[in-house]
Amino acid sequence: MFDIGMWELMVVGIVALIVVGPKDLPKMFRTLGQVTGRIRGMAREFQTTMNAAASETGLDEMAKDLKKATDITRDLRKVTSPRKMGMEAVKKAAGSALDDEAEADRPLTETEKLAQQRHKEAEARVAAAQDRAGARASAAEAAEDAAAIAQDDLPPPAEPRTGTADT
Repeated sequence: MFDIGMWELMVVGIVALIVVGPKDLPKMFRTLGQVTGRIRGMAREFQTTMNAAASETGLDEMAKDLKKATDITRDLRKVTSPRKMGMEAVKKAAGSALDDEAEADRPLTETEKLAQQRHKEAEARVAAAQDRAGARASAAEAAEDAAAIAQDDLPPPAEPRTGTADT
């Protein structure tokens, strides 16, 4: 925090010795140490209170979830890294039968399996969203058709009564 070197401490000690005097200097350092200890204790208590408040509100769980999401993102970046894709393109361009057979026979890594699973899940979510949108559209069309039919079945509006005996 403070960038104080050995020479600066020597200067501060000499000035303190001159200002306070050799008789009261140990008492002053003892008091300074006690004050520093109290300040550290209050900081520790504050930190503990803040951690307890964070755990009560669920912020620590959200932080863990965010860390997991960051780890997953890092894994996906490894799978889709341009360098790796470039190397695969070079291997395919080379057309070596040994490389192609070795690539086809090797099992998928956990990251590649996870990427495929996430891709399938995303496709399923998109399909479900499209189904819901289609259902909403057909429900809206059905409601419009029903309103049009109901409008056609209504009798013409009657003329308002004036309240006189002319009728």
